[in-house]
Amino acid sequence: MKGFGELYKSKKKSQKANHYRDQLINIAFKFHSEGNISEASKYYQLFIDQGFKDHRVFSNYGLILKDMGNLKKAELTTRKAIELNPNFAYAYSNLGNILTDIGKLQEAELSYRKAIELNPNFAMAHSNLGSILMEIGDLKEAERFTLKAIELDPHNQTTRDNYISLLTIHKPDRIKPNKICLINEEFKELNLSYKENSLITNDEAIKIYQDGLRIYKKYNLNFEVDFSQIYKRNEVNLNCKRHKLIFNEHKIIPEFCFGCYKVQIEVGSIIELIKLFLVFNNLKLENNNTRKSLIETRPNISGFYKGLIYCLDLNEALEISKELNIHIQNHIRTNLISKVKRGCSEYPLVFPKYKEIKLSGNQPMNYNDNWKSIEKEFDKDNKNWGKSSKSIEGFNLNDFLIMRNWIAYAQTIRDESVNKITNEQIKKPKFLQNLNREFHAMKS
Repeated sequence: MKGFGELYKSKKKSQKANHYRDQLINIAFKFHSEGNISEASKYYQLFIDQGFKDHRVFSNYGLILKDMGNLKKAELTTRKAIELNPNFAYAYSNLGNILTDIGKLQEAELSYRKAIELNPNFAMAHSNLGSILMEIGDLKEAERFTLKAIELDPHNQTTRDNYISLLTIHKPDRIKPNKICLINEEFKELNLSYKENSLITNDEAIKIYQDGLRIYKKYNLNFEVDFSQIYKRNEVNLNCKRHKLIFNEHKIIPEFCFGCYKVQIEVGSIIELIKLFLVFNNLKLENNNTRKSLIETRPNISGFYKGLIYCLDLNEALEISKELNIHIQNHIRTNLISKVKRGCSEYPLVFPKYKEIKLSGNQPMNYNDNWKSIEKEFDKDNKNWGKSSKSIEGFNLNDFLIMRNWIAYAQTIRDESVNKITNEQIKKPKFLQNLNREFHAMKS
């Protein structure tokens, strides 16, 4: 048996360890709450390295690892939080976020449902479940859980954004009791047509934004979204999340992306981008190809205002490019020409030959068969990357809010044409906070 002296020393040592443990937790939580993620991450890792255990630490650290792109470690760390406390609803919700990003959509759904079972008033779990149900195409259920999240936490911007996004692909059965639905219906009534055989005037383009702003002010809205691209989707899921994850983790280009082409048009001002949005909205294509109008915010990619139409082979892309040229030259500017490009713009940063296209014969870069085993290993868990739901025709609240982000972008990069649209100084969304781009007009 230990003597009194040894027991006293042991107790003092234990007390000292507990004090150190509590210090680490408090410092880590403080940095995390202040948004100092690098320091919080350092102290969470130090806590774990010391052999200490606390479900909150593992759950919080898992969330940070997810945002850093370290999904495997994030999953293991969050599962450890659940192991330490199987009744911790936040860990199940965080795990659901991670599983969504790695394509385990069924597991993610179950994880969110477990979080709600443990805490029926957990608004963010309802919101996250609604978001994943939207991804897999169960739109009515997605609406039910998203509305429940809004009921539980009416001021949560992420949940509201999810619902506004849902309304671009889903028309609710009941509209009247829901204010956001009513406002969205009013946006859908705005006219996006233009004269068939003439250029869209600046005034016609500006009117779309001004008509939307009238509704926005009528309801005294202060809504914002953190999106920069206006989509018109078909029902073909391009699985871009999967492909980018493979590229980021393994620095290989997935086989699918060697058959993926896009028609790209780059326009010269914010006003021309709105005109391109109008053209894309009215453009009829045989396969109703997914298209998007966007502002370029990526640091290593050139250009400012772009539109993309996605195609599943080179011939389709070439045909659509010819057709698009007619429309953009008739309605935007007579010297505009679209280009056919391949896959994602990030790929050529690692594989420069990938962007080169030959009109016939083998392309300068083709798929490396040695990569098949990497893709097979990546997909071995029967990952499910969701479903693409067709966009509802016309304008909507989501489109207008993204258009406001376009204007904030134009103001940030000093595109003077934005002054013709509005004198309002629009608050920058988060993704524009650290933008470092200087606008220069395209040469005609």
